[in-house]
Amino acid sequence: MEFDSEKDSAIFEEIFKRRPEIDLAKFKTDLQKYYLPYVDRLVTLKKGRSDDRGIIVGVSAIQGAGKTTQGEILEKLLAHFGYGSVSLSIDDHYITHEELSQLRQKDPRYIRRGVTHDLKLAVGNLRALQNMSPGSLVLVAEYDKGAHAGDGDRFAWVVPPAGASLVMVREAGGMKLREVVYRDQRIPTPENMGAAIPLEEHLFPAEVEKILPDEGGEIRVFGRDDGNVCFVGRDKVVVLSSSLPRGWQLVWRKPDFIFYDGWMLGARKVEDGSVFDQSLPALETPEAKQFARDINEKLADYEELWSLVDFLNVLYVPHYEMAITWRDDAEKVLREKGEGMNPEQIKEFVYYFWRSVHPAIHIKSLAHDEGHTAQVAIIGDDHSIVEVLSPAQVREKYP
Repeated sequence: MEFDSEKDSAIFEEIFKRRPEIDLAKFKTDLQKYYLPYVDRLVTLKKGRSDDRGIIVGVSAIQGAGKTTQGEILEKLLAHFGYGSVSLSIDDHYITHEELSQLRQKDPRYIRRGVTHDLKLAVGNLRALQNMSPGSLVLVAEYDKGAHAGDGDRFAWVVPPAGASLVMVREAGGMKLREVVYRDQRIPTPENMGAAIPLEEHLFPAEVEKILPDEGGEIRVFGRDDGNVCFVGRDKVVVLSSSLPRGWQLVWRKPDFIFYDGWMLGARKVEDGSVFDQSLPALETPEAKQFARDINEKLADYEELWSLVDFLNVLYVPHYEMAITWRDDAEKVLREKGEGMNPEQIKEFVYYFWRSVHPAIHIKSLAHDEGHTAQVAIIGDDHSIVEVLSPAQVREKYP
């Protein structure tokens, strides 16, 4: 596969504009040593398949390691070579807020989402995309992390692409999807799609709230060719380009590759329970160690989901404590606006996830796992891609 770094790099211009922090000189180097060989391996895998199923590419990385940016770059590259792809995250498969609240009543230790995924939904979404036939339509879950003061929720609604229309109905203080149609084809809505969008949280912009119907009434929503979304209600029209709640994604093109990323993606149950006796950040107390052991047992439930992954790429950060620094850098911008977490809150936030799936235990084990991991990209403290190794090489260099 040929790629002219000078001429063809124009495909990334949109990403560079959105992410000015990308060092263009470093990017050209990363393109040659990481992205192009990575894409070549994926395309070779695809060509070697005897069937037409989509290839599921798992990307496992701790928070802040750069998996989202990498995903955007890989999608552009694959499109350049004539391959379609779709991206989703394990975060989109968290249980609903109502289910999380019920879980907390049974076990108050779940102060955040952590390892609380709807595994049936996750497996169903990936299989539907993997086995999608040309001309079919698939709805894929997305999760709104900003809902309920940061607790998050999955909503029964779709952000409509061009050609799609929705009917939303007002019920019990919220707006919920009643019907979705794409180019005259009605799409069945999934079971347990999610909650109504709560109006009290003002997740819709004020101009939309003004045209919402009374209880039991409907509003129509359309996706336009220019990428905007049109709301029609009370004989008025509101057109928006952003500021909408996260909703289910409508996939109408069969993908060659399905990228599935996550902070704990691929993490497997560790059989040697003594590893939790180590003195590690976030595991300093007996209570923290016990929570880690309990979550470790839950990881056995994820085996069916992990088994769907055809190619697993681990973004391994040897100095995993950098996750706190990276998160703080991101929150500084929000703090300047009077929002965001302070350093102590950031530490507790990150530590909670480490108590669930610890980078020095589960993710390290994954980076060493020749049976399940295809390649490991070593990520430096400055987010740079230091080198790309096999699990055996990682085990030798980063024991």
